[in-house]
Amino acid sequence: MTGPSLSPAQVRNRLILSARWILRDHRPGADGRCPICRVPDCHAATTARSVIHSHSPGVDHGVGVAESDARQR
Repeated sequence: MTGPSLSPAQVRNRLILSARWILRDHRPGADGRCPICRVPDCHAATTARSVIHSHSPGVDHGVGVAESDARQR
């Protein structure tokens, strides 16, 4: 949990770390579906990806590489 003694940077880092953890757990399997949610378009993974991209817009964390490639073209 976040306490009153954490700086905004520490809270931000914890959010990004949690989002990475969610993306790792919800990575699509060979059938293209989330192994936890069992759906092709996992809401948890989409939200985690948005958190990562909103908190570090210029940095690629290895998430959504196809999306960043598509934006560059």
